[in-house]
Amino acid sequence: MVRRSFGANWTTVLIGWNGLGMLSPWPGRWTEFPSLLSREEIVSYANERLERSSNSSTERDLVLRLLAADLPGETREEIKALLEPLSEVSNGNPALELRKWRLVLLEQLLRDLPQGRPSSALVALTEFWQDFGFPGDSPHEVQGRDNTISPLDYYQQRTLDLALAKHLAWIDREKLEVPSSCD
Repeated sequence: MVRRSFGANWTTVLIGWNGLGMLSPWPGRWTEFPSLLSREEIVSYANERLERSSNSSTERDLVLRLLAADLPGETREEIKALLEPLSEVSNGNPALELRKWRLVLLEQLLRDLPQGRPSSALVALTEFWQDFGFPGDSPHEVQGRDNTISPLDYYQQRTLDLALAKHLAWIDREKLEVPSSCD
C-alpha cells in the first residue's frame, strides 16, 4: 500500500507491522491493535530486498535471518524483534514513514467512507485522526473539541463536504512534502 505510493524501507515495514497501537494511549498494548501488514507482505518485501541487498552484507544477513524464521508461528513481538535491526540498518526516518502510512490510510478511508450518511462519515474521520493521536497538522475538526459547534450543526452534509474539501487539500499538500524513498 505505502510501497506503491512512496516506496518503502525497513522502517516503513516496522511501522506497518507495529500498527497504530504504538500511537494509542496504551502503547504497551500495541499487539492488541491490528498490524497494517501481513506476514506474507513482510516475506515478499524481504525476498525483494534479498535480491537487491548485495551491497550490504549486514542487511543480507538480517534478511536471511528473517526469512529463516517461521513467521506464521512467530508472535508479533518476535517478528518486531527481527524487523528492528533491519530498520536500524536502513536508517529510515520513523516520523516520515509514519506520515506515509497516515497519508495512504487516509486516502483509503476517503474512498471507503459511507455514502449518504454524513454522521457516519464524520465519525469515521474522527476515529481515523484519533488513531493518530489528533496530530497538530490534522485538517479534521472534531465536534466539541476546541469549538462550540453543536451536534445538530456538526452532523450535516455541509459539514462533511467542508471536511472532505479540507482533507483533500491536506492530502495534496502532504504529497508534496512527503518524499518518495526506497532502500
